[in-house]
Amino acid sequence: MNSYFITLVIASLTICASGRYQRTTTTIGRVDCYPDREAKHSNFSEDACLARGCFFDDNNEDDSNDVPCYFKFHYGYKLQGDVQDIPNGKRLRLTRNQAVTSPFAEPIDNVLLDVHYYTNDIIRFKLYDADQQRFEV
Repeated sequence: MNSYFITLVIASLTICASGRYQRTTTTIGRVDCYPDREAKHSNFSEDACLARGCFFDDNNEDDSNDVPCYFKFHYGYKLQGDVQDIPNGKRLRLTRNQAVTSPFAEPIDNVLLDVHYYTNDIIRFKLYDADQQRFEV
């Protein structure tokens, strides 16, 4: 089960293989680029969405589960190198796909993902900045 799960994580992190951006006609799999749009003081609009470097699609206004402002499909991180074995788990080195503009002011370019297997029922994920140490509890 553990190797299947790691394979699934790696596959979902490296799906950004193609060089072209294409809008999708389906809303399945969209990652919300403007989750704060329903906040009381949100300034959500098509222009605000596009200013974040995201796609905007309001064709499915009747669907309450629709995500009208969503990340480009190549946004995210790519696996760098091989998966490393660590005590009780695996470590993956990820690098942000810089071909796509980040909507965040200070995106983290290099991330480490540690997956620790404690029992057959407990897995711990730890994502952290590979270049800058931060306070941890």
